[in-house]
Amino acid sequence: MADPFPCDIFERWKGLDLKLLPIDSTDIRILCELLDNARMSNSEIAQKLNITEATVRRRIKNLVEKGIIMKFSIHINYKLVENTVKAYIQVKAVTEKLDEVVAKIVDHNRVIAVYRVTGEYDLLVVTLFVGMTELQEFIDGYLKIEGVKETQTQIVMSALKGVPWTGI
Repeated sequence: MADPFPCDIFERWKGLDLKLLPIDSTDIRILCELLDNARMSNSEIAQKLNITEATVRRRIKNLVEKGIIMKFSIHINYKLVENTVKAYIQVKAVTEKLDEVVAKIVDHNRVIAVYRVTGEYDLLVVTLFVGMTELQEFIDGYLKIEGVKETQTQIVMSALKGVPWTGI
């Protein structure tokens, strides 16, 4: 018999006691449908899951109010639009200047995520550029700011398992 919830989030929570989570199996089934197609109507979801449209509407509203569903969005295949270069840049900063460095980095339109990390470097910056020249200008120019001691860049050559909302 096939899994009753064939999606990534079901696999993530498989084997957990759902009583430990703020959602139940019906919520998971609704989330799976929305992950597959966020434009699916409540009545379409209800029909697929054999529940009422009112139940779907109420549960989605509750998931949004709880902050579990943060937003509904699209995923763009940037590789079909531009010569995408995704890079992970590790940044080592002067401790006293870290907040200023973060403020500058998060303001750049090619930066899609910034993480405070443990280890030798302080930040992990996820970027998505239109080409190598733009990446080089970012590293050689934009990151040459007071407070940045050192950077290390890794360019993504291919995504073996990626997350679509980061562009590659």
